[in-house]
This record gives sequence, C-alpha cells and structure tokens, in this order.
Amino acid sequence: MRSIVFAILTLAATGLLGACGHTAKPAPAAQMASGEKVVITQGTWNAFINYKQWLMPKSYSAPVGEGYFAVTKDGRGWGLAGCPDNSCDMGSLHESDAINECSTRNGGAPCMIFAHQDQIVVPYEIAQ
Repeated sequence: MRSIVFAILTLAATGLLGACGHTAKPAPAAQMASGEKVVITQGTWNAFINYKQWLMPKSYSAPVGEGYFAVTKDGRGWGLAGCPDNSCDMGSLHESDAINECSTRNGGAPCMIFAHQDQIVVPYEIAQ
C-alpha cells in the first residue's frame, strides 16, 4: 500500500497526475459509436487497477478521494485526474482534467472518460 501511495505522490510531484482544478485548454475528446467497445491494453488495465486502489484502498468500502480515469480511443494510453482523501474543493475537478492529462501524456491523442470514481462508464474489453 505504501508503494502505491509513494507512486501516486511521485506522479503528482512530476506533474503526471492531473491536478485538482479545471484546465483552460481543452484536449480532443474521443467519441464512440453506438455499440462500439474500447479495447484497452493490459498496461492500461493495470493503470486503472492502480488508480482504483489509490482511490479506494482495500480497507475502505467506498472511495476516499475523487477521480476520473481517461483512456485513448485505441486503449493504449491513459491519464487521470483526482484528489486523494476528498481534498478537492467542491466543483474543482472536471472530466476534462483527466481528458487533458491523457491527451498530453499520449502526444495529443483523443481521449475519453473510462471511469468516474471506481465505476467504469464505457463498454470495454481487455486486449488479449
């Protein structure tokens, strides 16, 4: 558990973790056609699992922070925005923060929200 917290703190210190606060410049948002699934890589899935463990440690029954997890449309990249321990100011965290972080980390690729808190919000499958 300490290693996950350390990793998140390291990401935050290096600027890879989306900050609490709305970013002015919007990144391209990916859209999915009706019935389409996003196919994510095992690496993206592992990043989502780490995000969930940061947001909702096993010793808690509900999220202890606030967050969004975004993925590239091709499922190969990801980004997130969040605040641990409910430390976001009310209304300061937006979906676009995670989309911007994802797009920035992945060379301007269009991204979409994959999960809010620990709930996945798009149809998906994990690439074999």
